[in-house]
Amino acid sequence: MGADLLFLIGGGFLVWLGAEGLVRGAVRLAAFFGISSLIVGLTVVAFGTSAPELVVSAVAAARGFSRIALGNVIGSNLINLCVILGLSAVIAPMAVAQAVLRRDMPVVAGVSLVVLAVALIGDRIGRVDAVILLAVFLIYLAFSIRMAVEDNRRTTMMDGWERPAFRLRDAGMLVGGLAVLVLGAEGMVRGARALAMAMGVSDTVVGMTVVAIGTSIPELAASVVAARHGESDLAIGNVVGSNVFNVTLILGTAALIRPIEETGRSNLLNMVFFISSVFLVYLLMAAGHRLGRAKGMLLLTAWILTVIATVHG
Repeated sequence: MGADLLFLIGGGFLVWLGAEGLVRGAVRLAAFFGISSLIVGLTVVAFGTSAPELVVSAVAAARGFSRIALGNVIGSNLINLCVILGLSAVIAPMAVAQAVLRRDMPVVAGVSLVVLAVALIGDRIGRVDAVILLAVFLIYLAFSIRMAVEDNRRTTMMDGWERPAFRLRDAGMLVGGLAVLVLGAEGMVRGARALAMAMGVSDTVVGMTVVAIGTSIPELAASVVAARHGESDLAIGNVVGSNVFNVTLILGTAALIRPIEETGRSNLLNMVFFISSVFLVYLLMAAGHRLGRAKGMLLLTAWILTVIATVHG
């Protein structure tokens, strides 16, 4: 019990330390390359913080438990949209960029609806579906790189713009912060899961909370720290980008390794909750182009109700 508690506390400290380094390094490197924090959040930070979901889903699929991959993606995306955005907004209200509403959230909604349709109609996500999802990921990645290049061109051509000095320390903070973040998340999951089991909490509750939150800890820490530093674009970009990566890259990789069977029957309720959360977040963002504390509390409440409904459903 004492060792598990130490893992939980020590992991939490490493998560926060890693998030601080990741956010500071990302912001400074974005300034050096003349790229906005939103683009960096949608790509580099989102890709890095999605690493736990990718590893968990790929390993689960390789071991013959590919349905765990689908549950992990759905659960993580629910947490991204409701818990991470909600908690970030409660800590520091965030402005929502027009590009997020016009471009990025529709992409999240589109790929999520496609996965829902495939899962329900065929009751499986096969290798052909996986190839399509991975192709969508590559298209999204190419589009993001193009946006970064255009962003760089606009910024560097502005009158009076001067490129900040490059510091190797900033790159080290980005890479090192991400590594410490993932290491701390692993410690937190190990400690929290052991403590939950020791207290007699059921596997269902542990899976819906500890395991799902565990793979989302990097996104949670990165977005909360970014919001606290006033980097709203980075916080929101991280969540939106992670959701796209989860549905396309991670689910696609898992299904390519081993097709996911009986997807509709076993995950229908969770998938409906996930799709609903996408549209709820979009409506809240569109109302005033701002996520304030009241909206943040609404998102957190929605997630709690979702967990209760799933556990008792």
